[in-house]
Amino acid sequence: MKFFLIIWLGLYTFLAKTGELQRESSGFSETEEFKFENNTVINYKIKTIWKDNLGNYGLSNCLGLIFTDFNKEIIDYKMYCKYLDQDNHEYTHKYILETAVSWEVGKNNIISGAGKWKKHIGVTCTYAIDYLKTALFLLEKCNLENEWIIIF
Repeated sequence: MKFFLIIWLGLYTFLAKTGELQRESSGFSETEEFKFENNTVINYKIKTIWKDNLGNYGLSNCLGLIFTDFNKEIIDYKMYCKYLDQDNHEYTHKYILETAVSWEVGKNNIISGAGKWKKHIGVTCTYAIDYLKTALFLLEKCNLENEWIIIF
């Protein structure tokens, strides 16, 4: 019985329910744009460093295209970010526009992944982003309901 209790407690300390992935990123954005008639097309690039609450960290590279009207309301928005973690595993997010006014709050989906990220394909996350000139600060939360991780 003692042996069983020791094994059970050992497993309990190494397994934890994740519940939520929280990632903080910061980096710099770069844009190119041109106007035609009353519209603007913006080519948007971002490079960040990031870390999450599960002990992962790495780099990301994002590319997007934003199309706005004369009131600067967003007509079309496509943004994809590729993340690379400390174990050299990659995963990709597709960002989804939540409002027609701003791209600073929204949702994204993990659309591809390798290694430990493969099991998260299809997970939906929410994000909020703040800017100071070309610098950006991003907070993302992903619901990983019913997933377990090993803690060392």
